[in-house]
Amino acid sequence: MVHLLMKNEPMKYKMEDSSFEEEPTRTRRRPPRSKSRKHTGIRGNPEGDSLYHKQQNKIVAPPNTDNDDSFEVQSPRKRKKNVEQDATEVMEKRHMMKKKKSMYSDTDLSSLDVTDTPDTLSQISAIAPVSDMSMMTTFRNPRGRHDMTWEKAVQKARGQPDGAERSFNRKKSSKVMIQNRPEVIREVAEGVESDKSVENIPAVANVPEEKPQPLERRKSIKVKIKRAASNAAGKLKTLKTKKQLNESRTTLGLKKKRLDESQKEERSESKKTKLKELPFKERKKVRKMLKNNFEAIQRSKKIWEDLRRQDVPENKRIAMCDELLEMVKGNMKEFAFAHDTARVLQCLIQYGSPTQRDVVYQEIKDQIVLMSKSKYAKFLVKKFLIYGSKPMKNGVIKSFHGSIRKLVRHTEACEVVELAYNDYANAGQRLSLLEEFYGPSFTFFKTPDTRSLDQLLLVQPDKKEMILSNMKEALLPLIDKTILGHSMVHKIFYEFFAHARDKMRSDMIESLREHLVHMIHTRDGARSAMYCLWYGTSKDRKVIMKTFKTHVTKICKDEYGYLVLIAMFDVVDDTKLVGKIILEEMLKSLNEIAQNQHGRKVFQYILCPRDPHFFQPDIVRVLKEGDNNPHSKKDSTVRYKELLTMVSPPLLQYIVDHARDLVLENGSLLLVLSILNHAIGDPSDAMKAVAEIAAEPFLVGSLENQHIVEHPAGHLTLKHLIQKDRDRIQARQSVLFSQVLLQTIKEGALKSWAACNRGCFTLLFLLELDHPDVTDSVISQMCGIRSSLKKMTFRGAQILLQKLDTLSGEYKL
Repeated sequence: MVHLLMKNEPMKYKMEDSSFEEEPTRTRRRPPRSKSRKHTGIRGNPEGDSLYHKQQNKIVAPPNTDNDDSFEVQSPRKRKKNVEQDATEVMEKRHMMKKKKSMYSDTDLSSLDVTDTPDTLSQISAIAPVSDMSMMTTFRNPRGRHDMTWEKAVQKARGQPDGAERSFNRKKSSKVMIQNRPEVIREVAEGVESDKSVENIPAVANVPEEKPQPLERRKSIKVKIKRAASNAAGKLKTLKTKKQLNESRTTLGLKKKRLDESQKEERSESKKTKLKELPFKERKKVRKMLKNNFEAIQRSKKIWEDLRRQDVPENKRIAMCDELLEMVKGNMKEFAFAHDTARVLQCLIQYGSPTQRDVVYQEIKDQIVLMSKSKYAKFLVKKFLIYGSKPMKNGVIKSFHGSIRKLVRHTEACEVVELAYNDYANAGQRLSLLEEFYGPSFTFFKTPDTRSLDQLLLVQPDKKEMILSNMKEALLPLIDKTILGHSMVHKIFYEFFAHARDKMRSDMIESLREHLVHMIHTRDGARSAMYCLWYGTSKDRKVIMKTFKTHVTKICKDEYGYLVLIAMFDVVDDTKLVGKIILEEMLKSLNEIAQNQHGRKVFQYILCPRDPHFFQPDIVRVLKEGDNNPHSKKDSTVRYKELLTMVSPPLLQYIVDHARDLVLENGSLLLVLSILNHAIGDPSDAMKAVAEIAAEPFLVGSLENQHIVEHPAGHLTLKHLIQKDRDRIQARQSVLFSQVLLQTIKEGALKSWAACNRGCFTLLFLLELDHPDVTDSVISQMCGIRSSLKKMTFRGAQILLQKLDTLSGEYKL
């Protein structure tokens, strides 16, 4: 039956070592090709892998015998009869002869010799395994388990048709033998066509026969064999194509196979993952190596390391600048935006000659605006402003025209614009930068003759409303703490407040009031804050004061910030709120503020407002601009008195605690005088603290511990305090510093003061006070001193002697 089917559909057989294999009916995915795989055939299987290649099962014929008329199938359990053994040997001899003829035809499946193939399923099922070890050999599948034997493979490939004998299961099937007649055996071995079926062959050993159902089995085997042949042809074509492809790859890919393992890893799909696994320093080095001009960058950085040293000879520095310029020429735009190479160009600009700077400038001058926005390249623009020639500086400032409003709002570029405006631009250039905030027409049409907005409004007064409207529109986006720190922005705000009126100014104050603390460190910023206090409502002033919390001490010590606090004292009617927010914080840092020249002016303004002894006329004139503001209702005298009442006790106690430091320092001298002369309260303790310093023993010419009488600042303190007693006498005050001083010093101490010039003047001030008690006390201690004064040549002794001579008629000397 199998022989008949082979005429219609080709069936694959592989003759190898007296064994044959059948293609499995189930189509499986071909596993990947491996070089380590060992094929059982001489030439290999050209049609692809089959089920038996995976299972590696074999059937091997037993050794040949001399008896050609015998045939026997050997079993591992029981050896058969001699007749059966002789028949098997004859069959195997002829099988080997047919193999030699057909084993070299590997591609034409139809030409395979299959005459040694059993004809019927009954004959196939009657085959039993022989006792040879090769027959019983089992193989391991890829999972490591023992695979099925030849019988199980045949059963799995063909299935069990209805009526077939179950000889594959040795435990359940009966023992079936093939007819041992020689003629039948020869016909089967030679492949002679015969109409004989399984039914015509008599059974052996009275084994009952079962009729197979060939029609159903023939149909299923035909379909499966057809599928197997189709799959085998496809696999053969695939293998041939892959073989050619592998040969071409082997020929053309020799260079690729010689690459290092590191290069292969970088080109693999897991390149990024492996790069992340590297340490930080190695990963950083790999990234740098991928950059363009890597060698030039490394060489230029080495030159930069030597060039920036201070001890480099001038001739060597010039040579290094020349070499560095040749190295970076043509790549400066790329180098300017990197953090390391930008420093190289900065060093070249700083130490290079004017010619070399000009070469660098000419190459990157078109990128000035873009470089100003860069985190690293902006420093090159700053270097041109600092070390460049005048044409370079003018060119940098001119390149900003048309982009000022954008650059001012940029985090990086605003620093460059601020440097150019504040340090290197003249009046005309500053106005040209500010004109972009006045309107679009001023952006394109500059006015070189004008120097400020005041002059511009005098020439074009009809454009005032348009200019102020454009300024408001441009200033509102600038209300940000990072941008409000620049003087250029402060100037624009100041000009706006100086010319704006009513509604427009009120709207701007409302938007800016929470950010004034970031502006008051410049002159224009402080003036802008003063305008907000003058023309702001009570609510605006309250918000402004609250924003000053925790910053009061710093504001007091600022060169311009203290003016804002002074203006606040002038206009804010709610003195309790001022005392709670401002004065309390000031008094907590009283010593720190009192040691600062600007901080002392804040206390002096509370003690004696707008006193020309302490405040210049220009400052007083500026402060008077806020006197007519529409929101202050309280009288200024009452306001000052309320503030003075809050600070007087702490200030008097401060003198008691720090009398020596205050009276012997030139800067604190005026503050001590202001406190003792204007503070509300009893100044006796403070005066006594100063008098105790004067009561110390006096040694003439002592440079280490100068007495207060001889000290440059101390003797002025005594002088002004003594002279101020005249005002106290007129004011009918009970406490006089002169009396406190004479009561504190020891008897006879005044005579020692007459030994120096400044001491003589101090005694003269006491006598000129014309207070009876003071004069009597001084004259009583000056008895017998006239003879000594006549011997002294300094001016103070002579004047004091003349005064004593005048008083000699009234007092006994």
